[in-house]
Amino acid sequence: MAENNALSADDLDFLRIVSILKRQVDVAVLPALIQAVKAVSATADLTTAAIVIDANAVLRIPGHRKSADIIDYLGGVHTKPVILPGQVIQEFWNNQLSVANTVYKNIQAKTIELNKEITKAAEIGVISVERIGAAVDEFRRENEHSFDPELVQKTSSFLERLQSSVLVPHAPRTGLQELALQRKLAKTPPGFKDEGDGDFLVWVDALWGLSKARRDGAVFSDVILLTNDKKIDWCRGFTAHPILHAELKAVLGVHFEVWTLDHFVTKIA
Repeated sequence: MAENNALSADDLDFLRIVSILKRQVDVAVLPALIQAVKAVSATADLTTAAIVIDANAVLRIPGHRKSADIIDYLGGVHTKPVILPGQVIQEFWNNQLSVANTVYKNIQAKTIELNKEITKAAEIGVISVERIGAAVDEFRRENEHSFDPELVQKTSSFLERLQSSVLVPHAPRTGLQELALQRKLAKTPPGFKDEGDGDFLVWVDALWGLSKARRDGAVFSDVILLTNDKKIDWCRGFTAHPILHAELKAVLGVHFEVWTLDHFVTKIA
């Protein structure tokens, strides 16, 4: 960060965001809670919304049944800001891709063997074995993207498409460790259910990137986080945690929702 006598616009944005996250600035949490309780469906207008892409979305998009449509839309059709937080790139490399290359491949082999055993058990009349088979099938459906042998190549192609269209903010980390700890102890979202601070840093990067986009002239009425993460420290359904909604409202003055990939594709079809 620049010296105090020569703060850049980026520095000022960062300090303002941190002041909101520290509650040094008033955050309207009660209106956000009331709105969250009333919310029953998604209301954000995709055509006028900024989009933030989470790490698990980066992993799942290349293997999604509508991957071509999603990639085309994020890679150039969407005219509002598309944000890929710097922490997402780090989390993706450290965790998501390594899981796809190791754990999921091992699980794939074991589920194939398990399906064979389930078939044998069914043939000899083992009771309730069909429930096990159904559970295995559901697991494969929800994670089929990770069993794709071309996943790494598809992911590489997807990231190359994003290069020319996304903003990749990486906010300064100075002073954030203590703030992250304070928020975790108070169970302040996001990430209070996790051991590390990754989700919190994703949130800071997103807020910083959106602020920069706004300062550079971007106009957007909503912010949509694109993720398949179902943890309640992010959202319940489409409804963002009211604390996150209130913080984003304080920073940017706009509405915030969380969309799954499956819902997203219904809006770009």
